[in-house]
Amino acid sequence: MSLEPWLRFFHLLGAIIWLGGGVMLTVIGTRARESNDPGFRKEFAQMLSFIGLRVLAPAVVTVPGSGIWLILLGIGWTFMQLWVLLALGSFIVAFLIGAVYLSKLAIEIQRLTTVADANLQAARHALGHWISTYQIVLMILVFDVEHMRPLAKVRVS
Repeated sequence: MSLEPWLRFFHLLGAIIWLGGGVMLTVIGTRARESNDPGFRKEFAQMLSFIGLRVLAPAVVTVPGSGIWLILLGIGWTFMQLWVLLALGSFIVAFLIGAVYLSKLAIEIQRLTTVADANLQAARHALGHWISTYQIVLMILVFDVEHMRPLAKVRVS
C-alpha cells in the first residue's frame, strides 16, 4: 500500500484542525473579551494554552511535515511549483506570527487574568490584540486552503 493517501489525509486533517480550531478559539475569545465575567476570561486564557499545546501545535507540525514528505515521495510535485512555494511561504509567516507574537500574547493574557489584582481592561485589550492577530493567521490559512487544490486532486495512474 502506498504512503501517499495517508500523507494526503494527515496533511488535510492537520489543516482542518488548525483552521477550525483557530476559528473556534477566535469566536470563544471574542465572547470572553466582551464578557463582564473576569472568570470567563481567565478560563479562556487557560484553555488557550491547553488547546494550543495539545491540539493546534500537533496540527501545525503535521501540515508542513506531511506536505514536504509528499513532495519528497516524487509524485509529480516539486519545491519550485508556485503553489508549493506559496504554501511554504504562507506557512512560515503564519508560524512566525503564532510562535513569536501570539504565544507571548497568550502568556500575557493568562498573567493578566490570574493575578490577584487583575487589570480587566488590560486583559480585555490584550485579548482583543490576540483575536485580531489570529484573524490574520486565519486569513493566511484560508489562502492556503484555496491554493491546496492540487493536493486534494486524486491522481489516477
